[in-house]
Amino acid sequence: MLFCLTLLLVTLMVCLTLSFSMKLREKMETQNVADLAAYSGAVATARTFNSVALMRRAQTGQLVAISSVMSLISWTSMLRANLNAARMAANGCPAAATALEALDEKNEQIEKKWHELDAAAGVQAYNIQLLGGHLGGMQGQMFERLKESVSGEQKSFTAKMAAMASKDGRFPDELHAGPTPVSVNELVQATSGGAGYALDMAMATRGYHFLTERQGIPAMTGSGGILGALGAAGGRLRVVEGGGSAYWGKELGHGGRADATWFTWAEDHALVEVSFPGCPTFTVQATAGVKATDKEDETDNHWWTPATPLLGDADPGMEKQYRHTLISCWPREYCPNTFIGGMTYNTSDHSADNLYAEPKLFALARRDYRKRGLRSDPWEFFFHFRFTPESNGRFDNHGWTLANGTDISVQSALGTGLAYYHRPGHWNEAPNLWNPFWRATLVSADIDKAGDLRRGGTDVPDTVGGPAAEAFRQLISAGYKGVH
Repeated sequence: MLFCLTLLLVTLMVCLTLSFSMKLREKMETQNVADLAAYSGAVATARTFNSVALMRRAQTGQLVAISSVMSLISWTSMLRANLNAARMAANGCPAAATALEALDEKNEQIEKKWHELDAAAGVQAYNIQLLGGHLGGMQGQMFERLKESVSGEQKSFTAKMAAMASKDGRFPDELHAGPTPVSVNELVQATSGGAGYALDMAMATRGYHFLTERQGIPAMTGSGGILGALGAAGGRLRVVEGGGSAYWGKELGHGGRADATWFTWAEDHALVEVSFPGCPTFTVQATAGVKATDKEDETDNHWWTPATPLLGDADPGMEKQYRHTLISCWPREYCPNTFIGGMTYNTSDHSADNLYAEPKLFALARRDYRKRGLRSDPWEFFFHFRFTPESNGRFDNHGWTLANGTDISVQSALGTGLAYYHRPGHWNEAPNLWNPFWRATLVSADIDKAGDLRRGGTDVPDTVGGPAAEAFRQLISAGYKGVH
């Protein structure tokens, strides 16, 4: 009898040892899945942010290219203004009658070509903005896929890693991903809200004065075209205090940030002097400009002054609108607007407690032991001791429930990754989506305030949920520091 009882005790001890060992092995496997998924999420975030940074730079190049086109449209429109000024000067000078006839003849020759080039320039600006808009759309698509990858849903890294770890296993359905809305919220927080993140296109074009500071244009002379016709009559055209620029803004005038703009502008202005032999110098203030709006807005314009009946002061009819309209603006609550769009970083979050909005990414892997059934392994016993009719001693080696009935059949493992910004040699540079210096690493779950239960953060218990969350709270309150 003693030998049987001893043998029973030894058998139970061996089974417990095997069960504990397997549980530890499976816990390590589950934790590896969670850590691998968390690191993959951090790497994917860093790569996405780096790609966005490069695309934003490309978008800036597109916007600067639009500025270049607009600048050229405005600058060449000054030739129309100058031609009008020359005609007005010739009208008041009998000695310039032949010059006036020659000017009108030259204008007829270039009129058709002028409208062709004007329309082509509008199409070019439209196509440039269209390409920039596609870059903005690509950023949005990449970001949506990134959120899906860290969400813990079917297409997440955790789900894919769990499927790989369970492949060809005895219980392929027991290891799965748990939802991690914290990760999605962290990404949204990093890329929304705040101020000071604007793309200031003026800063991108300051090196090219033709776009932003067209000053000091010398007297115009030439042997052909309009200038040749002036020169043949002894005429001379001089631009005094000329200047101009291209920019974004609500009204005609310098300035405007590219993410808060309404319209895209370019303008030129100058004091034009035209002189003919034997006649007093004719002086007039000349201006030219172009205004491009979104497709739904009808205030596009292209003008030049002074005006004359022959050349007018703007593109004819509806051409001034249709030639220079840009792509659609949506949603309309932010319109009219000609800004291309694209992702921005929340640089207004200056809190070290939130890691300056750098996204913390959870990965939750779970193993559901009930998927195995009651007789999955030979050492997992479940039986009752009935020494007397009244006794109800029970032995359960499955580990599905506690003595008080708490269900612990689901094993959880939480991994935490971090996408962080670091520019070599500039350690104190704030995180941004302008430079591609994003990296990835694994970190502790309580790296920020929201993940530290001792400082009021609830990210960890909110993510794991159930008995695991309560066990975590009890461990922390008892002084547990294993998450560090």
